[in-house]
Amino acid sequence: RTLSYRLRFDYHLVGKECEYVLLQTLPASVYISTDELDDLQRLKRLSAVYPKFVNIEVAAERAETFSVLLRGTPKITETLALPVHFRYHAPSDKRCVALILNAKCCIAHTNFHSKPNRTAATVTIPLPELYLNCPIADSELIESGLVAPTDKLYCLNAPESRLDEHVVKDGEPTTRAHLERCNWRRVQVDCRVKTSLRAEIPVGNSNVYGPVLCATILLGWSMALWTIFRSMANTRRINQRLNEQRLLQQKVK
Repeated sequence: RTLSYRLRFDYHLVGKECEYVLLQTLPASVYISTDELDDLQRLKRLSAVYPKFVNIEVAAERAETFSVLLRGTPKITETLALPVHFRYHAPSDKRCVALILNAKCCIAHTNFHSKPNRTAATVTIPLPELYLNCPIADSELIESGLVAPTDKLYCLNAPESRLDEHVVKDGEPTTRAHLERCNWRRVQVDCRVKTSLRAEIPVGNSNVYGPVLCATILLGWSMALWTIFRSMANTRRINQRLNEQRLLQQKVK
């Protein structure tokens, strides 16, 4: 599946030395393939910050939420794509398991849709948050009306794939590089969602564990016995043919 985003920026931000980050939080039921994203970055089809390792084998109940940062420079219109995958869920004795997170608004849409299942986990992907970072000299480019009500500054934490609130500490570096790294501001945007960010993931029924186990054992033993008897019959047939050939050779002599 792919999460697709179409972004539109005002003209006064285009062509400047500003940068944006689209922070997409993924629930525990969703994961990314780091190898796939590495290939997209190598082909220059994606610029993103994401965890270096994601355990794709763990079940959703034991996985953790994480974020992916999609980076770029403001353009009049730009389309981004983030490939995602859904995790399997542990068996449940419930008809439906709801795994829904609160959504926040941004311009985004998805190109996936899953039909409801009688035994399924409902997974809802929260909408991303948009952050802008302009050089300190051009900070007025981010209009006050765009800034989120909290009006806080954030630092880009690339190793953890997230944005942390900037808290001034004693002895903190005052270099331009550090100040601009912590000059991210969350902005409000007009959000238009094209399709629902929700999917139904099939979940096994734990109530049928006993019958399925018994049927599996019975079928396994049946196939094993059939294989043994079949092999013995083939062996007898081959020996019989060899004996017949020996008798014919003796008669010829």
